[in-house]
Amino acid sequence: MNPRSKYTIGIRLGLLTGLIYILLLFLRYHFSSSNPIFIGVLAMISYLIILILFLLTGIARKKELGGFGEIREIFQSIFIAILITELCYVVFNLIYFKFVDPAFWENFKATSLAFMEKAGMTQHEIDEKMKSFKDLGQQTNPMGLLKGYGTSVVVDSIFGFIFAALLRKKRPQVT
Repeated sequence: MNPRSKYTIGIRLGLLTGLIYILLLFLRYHFSSSNPIFIGVLAMISYLIILILFLLTGIARKKELGGFGEIREIFQSIFIAILITELCYVVFNLIYFKFVDPAFWENFKATSLAFMEKAGMTQHEIDEKMKSFKDLGQQTNPMGLLKGYGTSVVVDSIFGFIFAALLRKKRPQVT
């Protein structure tokens, strides 16, 4: 029997989660960019799916450990999955916004403006909302994505730690 590395679950499920994240991002960017509310809802649903996959990574690691595991052991696999998933996010966004659809944010800004005007917002409200679009373009440039990578890893790790704490189960003491 081949001994498995303690990193195998984290790597395998991190790659799977990263691929699922890429698919969800593509669907969100490609099919919902004309509606700012829909893109926001899809973003929340996508993130919930990713968090569930991180939880499943912890469950898989606990199962691999025979149903018992310390926070450290479970969190290690979740953390590896987080690092890989967020790296997939950064690489996909770099490619998508640079090569696939470089005009995405300009198009999204235009459709959002039309959406706000149609919704009957005042010009002052529209101006306030449109100021936030300057930040969106900055967040998806290479430096912004790298900063976002660090922030995302920290936020995801908080959830991962909570999952690991919930999943931990100490081995019974043999006397």
